[in-house]
Amino acid sequence: MTTAEPRNLLISPCWQAHELGAPMPDSVHAASACLPLWEHNVRYEEGDPEVVNRLQAAYPRFCFHPLIRQLCAQILGPGTQGLIFPSRRVAERAVRHVQQRGGTVAKQVEIPEASAIAVQTTPEDFPKLKEYWQHAGEILSSRAAELLLAGRDAATTECPSRTILRERLANYGGCAADDVWLFPSGMAAIACVWRAVRRLDAERPTVQFGFPYVDTLKIQQRFAPNAFRFLPMGDASDLQRLEELLTRESICAVFCETPTNPLLTMPDLAELRRLADRHRFLLIVDDTLAAIVNENPLRFADVVVTSLTKYFSGRGDVLAGGARLNPNGPRADSLRAAIRAEFEELLCDADADVLEQNSRDVRERVAIINHNAAALAERLQQHPAVAQVFYPSAATGNQSGSPADTHGRGGLMSIVLHNAAQTTPAVFDRLQICKGPNLGTSFTLCCPYTLLAHYTELDEVEKYGVSRWLLRISVGTEPLEVLWKRFSDALSP
Repeated sequence: MTTAEPRNLLISPCWQAHELGAPMPDSVHAASACLPLWEHNVRYEEGDPEVVNRLQAAYPRFCFHPLIRQLCAQILGPGTQGLIFPSRRVAERAVRHVQQRGGTVAKQVEIPEASAIAVQTTPEDFPKLKEYWQHAGEILSSRAAELLLAGRDAATTECPSRTILRERLANYGGCAADDVWLFPSGMAAIACVWRAVRRLDAERPTVQFGFPYVDTLKIQQRFAPNAFRFLPMGDASDLQRLEELLTRESICAVFCETPTNPLLTMPDLAELRRLADRHRFLLIVDDTLAAIVNENPLRFADVVVTSLTKYFSGRGDVLAGGARLNPNGPRADSLRAAIRAEFEELLCDADADVLEQNSRDVRERVAIINHNAAALAERLQQHPAVAQVFYPSAATGNQSGSPADTHGRGGLMSIVLHNAAQTTPAVFDRLQICKGPNLGTSFTLCCPYTLLAHYTELDEVEKYGVSRWLLRISVGTEPLEVLWKRFSDALSP
């Protein structure tokens, strides 16, 4: 009996109602599942079991992979509340987080002949444990769970793939391979760098500059010492506010994204660097949406963090993150030492092998995506049904040190339609591309981002210009005219 070929999502996207919950890509380790209708996204956020129970995959920091659930039941017992973390140090951090959030932890459970550790908690306090899993991103992967269920350890060794990955990232980032660290998710990279910043300075607040991906802000809000300032627009006015803030108090670091998610604005990294040097704070930049090969913000930043799950992998079947240190930064030596003190290898060999294979063609993939996205953004801007297109162009102020027309701008954009409340659900339902969370894959994806990321705070985020009707589009490598027909058909029925 032959095994069926995996579904080719470039040719046959998951977009219809009956495909609710289908894994994207067609893999047991897929990091996304199809949520094809607007109502599915709303019902998912409301925990409707008719939707949630149909999911054959999901983004692993937000929803527990079936193999993770199976392993938890095996180690802790069916019905017992708890999670399995990749190391003792991670488990201990998760326990401290639960306690700092006012909860209790029943116990830690060792797994024979494995480095992973289970943490058992009460049903009332389990959401606090899940918070750590989601925000810090130091998760046990589905491949690691698969190995543990088979009675094998999820090894983390200095395998050839790990060495190649560090060298590949160093090449793109302009640093030495010794100044590259790999993580089990992009958020784990951010959490480690945040801990390193706090190791160097536990008192002064951090600043989040620009509206960020949700968990980056949650780390600063919910992880002790909970001292942060938020400048949500990240524009010239917020730069002025930052300068005014710096006349009143001292800060330890600025965290920002380039471009930002989901509004794709570009912070003025050169000016932030000037302020960092003058006021002696660290500048931490998340360049995930720059698609790894387009720009090099490391020349401005002290550290650049990246979700390698996205463009670097491009397949959507492995979670990973990276951090790169600027060796020429004014505090490079102390920051390097702090990161090394906080870091441990948690990306298992099985995931490193897949990531290395996936990333071999990153330059070629991203070149196609850059071209498709630029053309699609221009056409959408001219479509009468579209009110706004958010895309990192010269108009949004590409101020990271290089002209917008000389570099690719990645594959992400967001749109808001005219009469959005009336038109958006129907347009989304008709759109014949893969629909679900995640981005940076070779196949195009669309999701109602604000609903999925900020469902309980829609009024609040709209104050920052993030519409509840916003559609986020991650452009892939399909032929441009095929892509455009799918969008124009949905927009003009």
